[in-house]
Amino acid sequence: MPPILTRQIQFLGATVTSFNATLGMGSQESTFSADLVEDCSRGDFLVLKDESLIVGAPAYFDLSSYGSNFAFGGVITNWTQSQGSSGRTFNVKMTDPRQLLENSVVVVDSYLGPPIGSINYFNVYAAIEGGVLNGDCSAFGSSYSNERGMPYDMIISALKNMNPVIYSPTGYGFYINFNSFPAGLPEFYRVPGPSITILQLLQDVCDVTGYDFYVYLDSDRIIQIGLIDLKSPPASFNNIIAAFDGKAIDLSYGQELRNEKTKTIVFGEKQHYLSFVNRFNYFFGEDVINGAAVPVTPYKFDGCGFWIRKKIESLNISLHRPIASNGPFEISEFDIRAAMASYKSWKNRTFNPDIKGSFNAAVRANWPEAQETIDAVIQQGVNPLGVAVKAVQKANMHKGVADAGNNPKLNNILSNKPEFVEDLEKVHGFIRNLGTTYYGKQFIATLEQRICYYRSENEVVYSDVPTGAGGWVDDGTSVLGLIDPELGLFREDDGRIGCFAVFNTSGNASPTSSTSTTTGNSNKIGIDEADFEQTAQDLSETGWMDIPGYTNPTSPPSP
Repeated sequence: MPPILTRQIQFLGATVTSFNATLGMGSQESTFSADLVEDCSRGDFLVLKDESLIVGAPAYFDLSSYGSNFAFGGVITNWTQSQGSSGRTFNVKMTDPRQLLENSVVVVDSYLGPPIGSINYFNVYAAIEGGVLNGDCSAFGSSYSNERGMPYDMIISALKNMNPVIYSPTGYGFYINFNSFPAGLPEFYRVPGPSITILQLLQDVCDVTGYDFYVYLDSDRIIQIGLIDLKSPPASFNNIIAAFDGKAIDLSYGQELRNEKTKTIVFGEKQHYLSFVNRFNYFFGEDVINGAAVPVTPYKFDGCGFWIRKKIESLNISLHRPIASNGPFEISEFDIRAAMASYKSWKNRTFNPDIKGSFNAAVRANWPEAQETIDAVIQQGVNPLGVAVKAVQKANMHKGVADAGNNPKLNNILSNKPEFVEDLEKVHGFIRNLGTTYYGKQFIATLEQRICYYRSENEVVYSDVPTGAGGWVDDGTSVLGLIDPELGLFREDDGRIGCFAVFNTSGNASPTSSTSTTTGNSNKIGIDEADFEQTAQDLSETGWMDIPGYTNPTSPPSP
């Protein structure tokens, strides 16, 4: 049986003549409107003399004492008074506190300055990393904030600890029950910054987790969030409608199809990991051999350093007189170092017939006029050699622009170098570039992680590409023997540890491999032949060298 009223319903000190309410979902507000009248015979007067009936004040309409479970809590948005033949009547309207959530801002990254909290302003980023404000750098990075924002669960946890109060425009304070927000999201679900309103924060997480929501104010003036799981089929409404059968004049019910998103695929950032390596090999780019990309690494060592085998397609294309073969040619560590020193040092070394190396021999054979010029100067006994060579070249440069032996297409006679001189400068630039780009700057090593790859239209596609961007480590974790605050020197802006190496001061390999493996230190500045052979063997086992028709780089070339 429906409740039978035995007394007048009162609200805000006056008698209720009628009321209606709507339930708003998502961004739609819930509303309440009541028509009130004062009953002077009963002493019912609308509360106007105190401050409980002004806009922005909280109010709670409750019918539990009248035998009903209907209640509505919200914020008074407006009220009107009318006076006529029926006496003085009032209309009071309320909405749920959704607008208060819309007018409250949460800072989730970028700003560490004070204040941490103010009126409808809550800096959870500064609250979590609050020690930084006091000069305590050990707290820096505690928020796990990066360019994609801060983890959602960390924001909710911080707001719970802050227990913030939000205020209506007229100064009434309200608490928020953040336990009623969706929870348990993975760390990779992040909220982008630098700031977001509490309502937008709620809307975004509900869209991702498949919830609809409504907002209401309970009797303790605490803002609560009600969640409706859109992933679960709704229960039947038959039992609700059947309760009114025989009592209502008109009954109708049914179902409608709703197409809200109930599932979301969220992709986090690429996985990062730290890989400890204690064996390195020099790296000089890649050459394509039989359709496969092969790293260029030393294939042998001698008393003067290492030797590599390098193809020269890119160089040959730029030459007036290309070398007969694209290689690969032998190039020594001393060849690279001489080219890095100067053009003169490289040329004097290359055109010395006693200097070994198939590339040096190819250069001497391809440009005999350069050797003849040097030999002629030496026979004349001119010293220093470089001055005489420049003099001979300068004499050649002043030939007429129509001289077919040079290059008549150049812009003017002063820039009309002999073609062989231009070619030699390009060859020198090619060797020097190996040094400036790779020598002592890039290395190759085997990683503990397995990386898959395949070739697609002359492009190698890897399942995981080492980027050197580093990775995150747990607080207090030692990396290569370093812990915070020293480890912080290698932290990126988002808190991850970048790549770095540890060297000893002697330049000698560690006497025991166990220490090197345990600490992850390289323990050396250079690389010895035994260690190189082990690295080359490791590379071969990973499939780098398993290329048909390509000579194993661990073996010296045939004489």
